Amino acid sequence: MRQRALIVTDKSDRVFNFHHNTLHALQEIVQAAGLRHPADLRAHHIVRRVSSYEVRLMSDLLKYLEPNDLIDGNYRYTLYEKYWPVARSDSFAPDLEAVTA
Repeated sequence: MRQRALIVTDKSDRVFNFHHNTLHALQEIVQAAGLRHPADLRAHHIVRRVSSYEVRLMSDLLKYLEPNDLIDGNYRYTLYEKYWPVARSDSFAPDLEAVTA
């Protein structure tokens, strides 16, 4: 039903405009931060509103690990402590046997 309603020429124009506007917004962000390239953009360049009266740097909100933390069992954060032991290299599905072990 959706496929029959799709007008390819109309959709392609809208996709083009969306992509063009997204790149323009990225350019404005990079320039406002005083950077030369989007690859130079880091979490401390972005501010996120966390409530109606508070904003925080993304670098304060993101959870960073040191190299080899997960391999060495230094999870640092509850999120990694919960999910890393059931992670699998061959699938996105959790290793349920690791949960019961």
